[in-house]
Formats: sequence, structure tokens, C-alpha cells
Amino acid sequence: MMLRKVVISSMGAIALVPVIKAAAPINEASNGPAKPPPMRVSELPLYETPHADYAEYLEAKAHEQKTSYLKSALLPPVRALREQVQTFVDQTDFIKHSIQDNYHEIQDKSEWIFKYLREEENKEVRYGAVAMGGLTGFIFGLRGGFIRRMIYAGAGTTAMGLVCFPEDTKEIYKNNSVLAKQYINIAYNFLYGVKPGDPQLEVKFPELSLPKDFSEFVEMTVSLASSFKQAVMPPPKEVPEVSKSSEKAE
Repeated sequence: MMLRKVVISSMGAIALVPVIKAAAPINEASNGPAKPPPMRVSELPLYETPHADYAEYLEAKAHEQKTSYLKSALLPPVRALREQVQTFVDQTDFIKHSIQDNYHEIQDKSEWIFKYLREEENKEVRYGAVAMGGLTGFIFGLRGGFIRRMIYAGAGTTAMGLVCFPEDTKEIYKNNSVLAKQYINIAYNFLYGVKPGDPQLEVKFPELSLPKDFSEFVEMTVSLASSFKQAVMPPPKEVPEVSKSSEKAE
């Protein structure tokens, strides 16, 4: 009885031990054709080419592995380059928009200043603006002599006069432009020692028009400055041509 109990108990313990079955091997080439076995010429099928199909499969798989290697090698630097380019483009767009916003803001403020200076009830402010324009031109001409200072001061006064008093300045310019041009050309030739019989120098005066916005005011100021620069700067001296006879005599 004791032996039977031991055997029964040991058999019960053995029955309780779990059994683990081995997993079936995974076929790596399940997606592709299997490698065909060697065949004789007489065993080759008529309408199928298993060996050629398997060779094409191996070639395609090798090309795919090569492509994936190149992709993994080139993807990080290309991605970094694209990120840098995108960052540069974003910064450029930000700077561009900020410049445009500042330009539009300055343009709006300048148009408001133009309208404010041309109102009839602001005559005292307009007189002060004209005086400030003349003083600014005088400061720009401090490095030159007295004539240059007066010319720059006149340019600043004229520019601000066209802004603050467009009609009055235009009328004064029409009435005195011919006489002023004549005297300016005479003084210009006298300063640079041009004799009456020699070819006369002539200062090119810009055509003044009423500025409608800030950009036209800037263009008018640049045109006036170039004309006054021509009047102040001496003309290039002509190099006298030496005749062949004088060269032979020497």
C-alpha cells in the first residue's frame, strides 16, 4: 500500500508538469520564391523558369539592401541641411516682413507729416520747418567755404519750402529761375577762371515738381544735392594735347 501511494503521487506530480512545444521555424523567404533544387535537363519544366526567377529575386533583394544602406547614410546630412535651409528661409522672411512693416510705418508717418505741414492753420510750424531745412543744409556744407554753405542752405530751404509752401515756392521758382540760372552760371564760370572767349560751363538744374509722397521728396532732394554738388565740385581739367611739331623740336 505504501508503494502504491508513492507511485500514484509521483504520477500525479508528473501529470501536473506543463509541456512546451517547440515553435515552428519561420521561413524568411516566405515572401519570395524558394530556392529550387538542382535539376537535370530532362527534369526542367517547359513553361516555368524557377532558377531564373530565383536569380532575379536575389538580385532585386541585393539592390533593395543597397538602396536602404544609401538612404540610411544620406538621410541624416540631407535632413540637417534641409533644416538649416528652412531656418534661414524663416529668418529671411521675418527680416523681410519687419522691413516692410517699418517702411509702411515710416510712409504712413511721412504722409501724415506732409498733410500736417500743408494745413493752413499750421503756418508757424511750416515756417519753423523751412528754417530747419535751411539750417540742415548749412550744417551739411560746413566743411566747405561760404559759397558752399549758402548753396546747401538754399537747397535745404527750397526742399522744405516745396513741402510746406508748394504753390508759393513754385511761383517764386518760376519768376526767378531764369535770372537765377543766369547769375549762377556767370558766378560758376568766374569762380573757375573761365574767360569770356572760352567755352562756358553750365550748371544743370533739376526740374522741380510738387512731391506727392515721401519717395518723391527723397528723389527731389537727391536731384537737388547732385546739382549743387556739380556746382561746388570743380570740373575735370583738360589735358593739353602736345603737337607732333613740338615733340620733334624737343
